[in-house]
Amino acid sequence: MDLKSIHDVFTSRILRIPSYQRGYSWSNSETGDNVKADNLKKMKGELIDLWNDIINIPEGKWHYTGLLTLVEVKDCEYQWLPRYKQFAIVDGQQRITSILILITVMVEKAKKLGKEFGIREGDTTIRYLHIEKDGLYAYIFGYDQDNPSDKFFRQHILGLDVVEDDSRESVYTENLKNAKSFFEKMVSQYLKDSDNEEQSLQELFDRVTGNLRFNEYILPEDLDEYVVFETMNNRGKPLSELEKLKNRLMYLSDKFQVKSEDSENSSLSENFTIAQKQDLISSINKGWITIYQALGANKESPLSDNNFIKAHWITYFDRYNRSESNAHAIHLFNEYFTLERVYDSSLTANHIRHYVKSLQSCAVIWNKIHHPRFFEAHENNIKLSILGLHRVGFQASFKPLVLAALSQNNASDYLPMIEALENYAFKVFDVSDRLSHTGNSRLYRRAPRVYYSNISAKDAYNEIQNQTKDYYVFLFFKNQMQNIHEARGSKGFYGWSGIHYFLFEYDSSLRAKNLTSTQASKLNWQDFKGKNTIEHIYPQSAALSYDQYCKGEDTPEKKSDYQKIQQKWSAFEDYTSDQRSRLCNSLGNLLAISHSDNASFSNDQFEHKVDQLNKGSSYKARGYRYDSMSAQIVASRYPNWTPETIKERGISMLKALLTMIDEDQDRLSEEEALVLLGLEFMSTNNVQQLVEEN
Repeated sequence: MDLKSIHDVFTSRILRIPSYQRGYSWSNSETGDNVKADNLKKMKGELIDLWNDIINIPEGKWHYTGLLTLVEVKDCEYQWLPRYKQFAIVDGQQRITSILILITVMVEKAKKLGKEFGIREGDTTIRYLHIEKDGLYAYIFGYDQDNPSDKFFRQHILGLDVVEDDSRESVYTENLKNAKSFFEKMVSQYLKDSDNEEQSLQELFDRVTGNLRFNEYILPEDLDEYVVFETMNNRGKPLSELEKLKNRLMYLSDKFQVKSEDSENSSLSENFTIAQKQDLISSINKGWITIYQALGANKESPLSDNNFIKAHWITYFDRYNRSESNAHAIHLFNEYFTLERVYDSSLTANHIRHYVKSLQSCAVIWNKIHHPRFFEAHENNIKLSILGLHRVGFQASFKPLVLAALSQNNASDYLPMIEALENYAFKVFDVSDRLSHTGNSRLYRRAPRVYYSNISAKDAYNEIQNQTKDYYVFLFFKNQMQNIHEARGSKGFYGWSGIHYFLFEYDSSLRAKNLTSTQASKLNWQDFKGKNTIEHIYPQSAALSYDQYCKGEDTPEKKSDYQKIQQKWSAFEDYTSDQRSRLCNSLGNLLAISHSDNASFSNDQFEHKVDQLNKGSSYKARGYRYDSMSAQIVASRYPNWTPETIKERGISMLKALLTMIDEDQDRLSEEEALVLLGLEFMSTNNVQQLVEEN
């Protein structure tokens, strides 16, 4: 075992992270402002583990840090450094990168203190960071030059290249930035707790560079670094399928036979020139740059590599089989992209090039359909259709089909199909209450037909419409509502899976009907769904029985509060607590509002909910009158809120729902409508009986 310190590892060496490697992925459970001294013990992650390993090394001891596998690169980037050898890091790059970031932080801290770690000024910089000679720069550690992390690392970690920076950020560059921020905070805290900052910083530097030991292994020439990389990275933090796929494609590209200069053989494999091989490898690198940037474009919510690879596989290969677990990975790695297929010429360079190009372009679309804000201005109609899918619930089975449609040159022709998918989701899953995997196989198998233009946009739309008819059953909706209302502790329509979508679309239809474009009254879907701003006009607290309201605290104060609430809603006093609960959670009592602060007056009487100014001039102009279109109509149409108004509005909204699901508004009798609303006790006969009893 050849154990080497960081000092040894960096002696007269140029270290590079090759392009087939994954980006920097080490992180912690907390980042940014959440990294505080009082929560370090609770923090989880590779960075905090490394830091704890370093500061807990006993004096005079060393710490085994892991395996470092290198392969020598014959052609060094810097011919003007003849004593230096260049190595590619096959395994151990995450640790080495993290340690180098920590060294950079310590060097910056030393400069602020006017301290130098080495014997001569600049020794540490020359050994670990960079060498400058006659206007030339040699970077001791970094990424292959075509990796977008390379320039980012130089500017944001090393503090160089501050003038020119065309680097683009990704999930990996964000990890680099977070790692440096973490170590800056740890080093600052470490020095703050010491009596002598300069001495403590030197001790920390010595621990890092001298007491961390790697088991260094340099690959012999007869071992293939691509194979070693894929094999070794099946342990530790696993590679994503996307990371493994890049390595596999580069490995296979390296195995295509290159035509010798005097060869007259014109077979596909031997007609492959060195320039073509280099171009293929370059196209893979460039493709992955785009893919990583697309999947990590939204830093707050980066997209899963594996989900993208699977969706693209369904779209590209037309081999979906729900009976086979992990079928996409088995096909990609064990059947399609294999060395045997390169050798028998069934897999060519053109196959790889075409696949990478497809993967690259689809990654950009994949980001847009998950984060619609990335659609460009001329794609606004597509964006609106995708937003509809997000509101109703963007099923995994829809995504390959949408990906295929938006890959077409005539993508806008597929808007009716995308809108049909939205209708399908609502009618099949929310209305008919079908299981979430209903119809999945048919949708998945349709994706490659669209991708390869084996079906027209019109036919794709018709097929979705027909599939909707196959699975949509209105009777299932009636049964679902009956079960919801009768279940113990039921929340009625308030607990229905489709309630947010319906109320939002209902409000939008009212805006269109009333020709309103005022932005102040427009619902924002993210706020409406995320903050759950569905208002119970007749409040939930008023619908409770006295025992439910008190929750075992039967005090005079509780009793007084309960009586005050009941007085505000005296129109409901003749109904049982179960009936009041039904009224409270019935469709006609639910209101989509845009301002979550309306919760502050949720227990107010109706006229105060309509307008807080009705309480007095000292109150702000808030309430239904200033809110969504639905709320404004309630405020203007109903002077009082009673069980009858809940019934009336509920029947009206139910008719709107019937229109949304392509049913005749007169399909239901009033008795049937009241059963659906959970208000069968409000039928004419039952109300008459209630009047006679009182």
